[in-house]
Amino acid sequence: MERVRAILQELIYDALVDGAVWPFDRHYIRPPHFHGQIELLLIREGTATLHLGLRSETVRAGQLAWVLPGIPHVMSDFSSDFDMWVVELDAALVATCWRALGNDAPQPGAFGCLAALGERLAGRATVELSAQEAADLDALARDVWSAEAPRTARTGLRAFGALALRSTLPNIDERRPGSPALMASCLLLASPTMDRPALAAALGVSEGFLSRSFSRELGVTFVEHRARTRVTHFLALAQQERANLLEAALAAGFGSYSQFHRSFARVSGSGPRDYLDAGRHRQQLLVAGDLREPHRAPARERLTRQRAPMDSREHAPPSS
Repeated sequence: MERVRAILQELIYDALVDGAVWPFDRHYIRPPHFHGQIELLLIREGTATLHLGLRSETVRAGQLAWVLPGIPHVMSDFSSDFDMWVVELDAALVATCWRALGNDAPQPGAFGCLAALGERLAGRATVELSAQEAADLDALARDVWSAEAPRTARTGLRAFGALALRSTLPNIDERRPGSPALMASCLLLASPTMDRPALAAALGVSEGFLSRSFSRELGVTFVEHRARTRVTHFLALAQQERANLLEAALAAGFGSYSQFHRSFARVSGSGPRDYLDAGRHRQQLLVAGDLREPHRAPARERLTRQRAPMDSREHAPPSS
C-alpha cells in the first residue's frame, strides 16, 4: 500500500497540480538547494537546524517554516524523533491565496505577491502555530500525500496554502526591518530586471554594502542570486508550458538567449532543454552546493540529485 502511495505521488509530480507534498525521510537528506517554488516545512515532532544562506535557527514541533524561491537552504542536526511534512507550492497558488485574504501587492503578478509576503516576513523563517492550526495543516498535508487524483491534490494544496497564510500573517503584523540582502531578494522576485544601483537606491544603502550583505547573509554574490531569481521566473513560465525558450528567457529578465543559457547551466548543471525534457521543472529543485562555497558542487551532482525522496523506495507517511 505504501508503495502505491509513492507511485501516486510521483504521478502527482508529473501533473500540473500547483505543488507537491512528501514526508521527511532521514535516509534522504538533500544537499544545499533552492527552489523556483515556495517551500513550507511543517514540523510535527522533534527539533532540527534550518540553514537559510549563512543564517541558521532551530526549528521545533508546532512551527511552520517559510523558504522563499531562490533562497539556498539545507537542514541538519535532526533529533531522533524529528518528523515533518515538506510542502512546495507554486507562486501562482500562493498568489491566489494571498489575494483571497484581501492582501495587496505593490508589484503585479504571482511573484509580486511572493515579494510582498517576503517583505512582511522580513527574514523571519518560522511562525508558531496553535495546536488546532498544526493539526489542520497536518491533516491537509496527509490528504495531499495520499491523494489518488491530481484534482484532489490540487484542492488540498490550495487549502494548505490558504490556511498557512491565515496562520502566519497575524503573527507577523509587527513590521520590522529585514537585512538588505533579504529585502533585495524580495524586490528581485517582483522585478528580476532590477540592477544593483536600483536596488541599493530603493533600500537606501550603498552598492558596496548591499553586495557585502548578500555574501554575509546568503553566501552568494548579488549577480549569482539575481541569476537564480531569473531562473525561477523562467521555470514558472516553463510550468505554463511555454514552448518558446527565448521568449520565456527574455520575460524572466535575461538580456539574451546566450546569457540565459550560460546562467541556467551554471545554476542547474544542465542546459535548459535537457532540464525541461527531463521534467525537472515540475519540481523546480536546484542544487546550490556548499552554502559557504556555492560553486563547489560539481555539475554532474547538481544534475542527478534532483528527484523527490520517493524515487525508488517505499516510503510510509508519518504516523498520526
